[in-house]
Amino acid sequence: MNGEDRFAGAFFSTLRGIFRVALGRVDALREFGNTPSAFSASIAPLIAFPMVGASLLALRGDWVYAAGLMLSRLCGVLVQPVIIERAAHWLGRRDRWLNTATALNWSIWIVFVLIPLGMFANDVLLALGAGQVGALSLSAGLIAFYMLWLQGFILRAGLSTSWWKALGLLFVVNLSTAALYAVPYVFHPGLLSLTLRPASG
Repeated sequence: MNGEDRFAGAFFSTLRGIFRVALGRVDALREFGNTPSAFSASIAPLIAFPMVGASLLALRGDWVYAAGLMLSRLCGVLVQPVIIERAAHWLGRRDRWLNTATALNWSIWIVFVLIPLGMFANDVLLALGAGQVGALSLSAGLIAFYMLWLQGFILRAGLSTSWWKALGLLFVVNLSTAALYAVPYVFHPGLLSLTLRPASG
């Protein structure tokens, strides 16, 4: 099998894995692979996005803010596999951490399918007479709940552990990630408005 065939095989295997894990299929995790190369492919886009965002901010001349934002995002992306590796070692499943972290990295992209579905549900609720705030809160809450369930499911299935341990690990991962993401905004309160400000033409 040449390089192009291997790439195509890995690509379609990943797509199958994303679709099947979204349905709660335990055997879907096998589609993601359990190798360093599979993990690297899954984390590369997550590293690229904050680098692009920071570069756009730097082009405005805000180099210090851009560097702080990029470093916090990179740390947020990298802290997840570190915590999972430590948890897998503690649970006696160290041989499964790469597969679990890879599946978690790819599962994040499911949210881009859920957002249009959430917008459709929001429109339906509005048509049924629900208020704007209530409809938006319900549709956004359902997306958030599903994503948390999905991450917990991957942790439980990937590390072959109980739901309680998986949920505890999920709490630690999300809290650590959120804390790292928040660091630049704590030291630079005006960063949020600066980030959201349209680039001047």
